[in-house]
Amino acid sequence: MNERRGATRYNFGAIAEVIDLDGRGEVVSLTRDLIISFSGVFVKTTAPLPTGTRVRVRITHSGAEFAAIGNVTGNVTPTGMGIVFNEIEASDRAIRQSQVRIAQISYKRQGR
Repeated sequence: MNERRGATRYNFGAIAEVIDLDGRGEVVSLTRDLIISFSGVFVKTTAPLPTGTRVRVRITHSGAEFAAIGNVTGNVTPTGMGIVFNEIEASDRAIRQSQVRIAQISYKRQGR
């Protein structure tokens, strides 16, 4: 868990696909290692995109999937990149909430 940002973030073992919308629309990252919150996600990758890059993020967990349009934040490191969610379809908001709650419950079960 990380509380430095406005929303508490949790480690989450879901699949995250990141597509660069400013480039050629290619998948630039596909990972199972991410940290999620209600406002964004940190995706661990060896090829982070530059700050400000517009991306589409698709997160899948236990068959439930949500997608969001976002931007790479200033949190870019050699091990990954932060992405803030800017646009989430109404139908995807409930799925995102569910996924964050699953990550939160998992965190609490680990006794943290």
